[in-house]
Amino acid sequence: MLKKKSSLRHTGAFWAFVAPCCILFGIFFLLPLVLSIAFSFTNYDGWKVMDFVGIKNYITLFKDSKFYASMGRTLVYTICCLPFRVIIPLLIAVLVTSPRVRLKSLSRTMIYIPVLMSALVVGITINWMFSQEYGLINFIIQSFGGTPLEWSLNSGLATFVIGFASVWASIGFNMIIYVGGINNISPDLYEAASIDGANSFQSFLRITVPMLSPTTFLVVLLSTVNLLKEYALVQGITQGGPGLSTTYIIQYIFDKGFNQMEYGYASAISTVVMIVFALIAYAQFKVNNGGET
Repeated sequence: MLKKKSSLRHTGAFWAFVAPCCILFGIFFLLPLVLSIAFSFTNYDGWKVMDFVGIKNYITLFKDSKFYASMGRTLVYTICCLPFRVIIPLLIAVLVTSPRVRLKSLSRTMIYIPVLMSALVVGITINWMFSQEYGLINFIIQSFGGTPLEWSLNSGLATFVIGFASVWASIGFNMIIYVGGINNISPDLYEAASIDGANSFQSFLRITVPMLSPTTFLVVLLSTVNLLKEYALVQGITQGGPGLSTTYIIQYIFDKGFNQMEYGYASAISTVVMIVFALIAYAQFKVNNGGET
């Protein structure tokens, strides 16, 4: 009887801790997911109209050239920014964990500060730095006798600014992940490599990088997902402009749903995009064997 009561007590404690998470997960994830899929088969306008239209939204979607264009821009943006969101934090993590570097805690704190800022605030800050008339970057360019650049009017420059802001804002978070991975590597490996005559660069390539394979997989996966669903940062910098050059798939969904009141069509896009993102994540798991070494 005592064992049974103890078991029931532990089970009750388990569900007491898990239940709030399950309830919040169901309310804020599962329920919206089910509603979104249901709305994708209707012509819901967000107010009064909600008639069942079958797969009409999906047929329209696969004929929508703007959908393919925004999806293509999103994938290109992700592919271009991903290496920098992985390599730069790795190099910084190696630097701030090196025994030759002083003030490590202060350095880590300063690098991590952008993570504490919201994406919208980061976007507004970067937008001010790259402002055409009063921006810090153009001021520096003019100080050296150069011509100010039209950051917000050139599609290539606008994309660069967004990518720069995305990498800068994520460095601190990814650095902390790498620092944890580096601290778990046994110092004996580096000592053995040093005895064998390996220099710091060789130790980095032959020991640090291979041992951080699971950590790198996690950083790649999280960075890929965040880049694919980039929204607030873009809104704070370019709002999708100039034209549609920085209108990525999340901006396109937002525009269809909240600006054009085509909630049913926006839900269909969201469903297809969710499947595409899930397939990308699955492919990463298969290619990297789930991050296992």
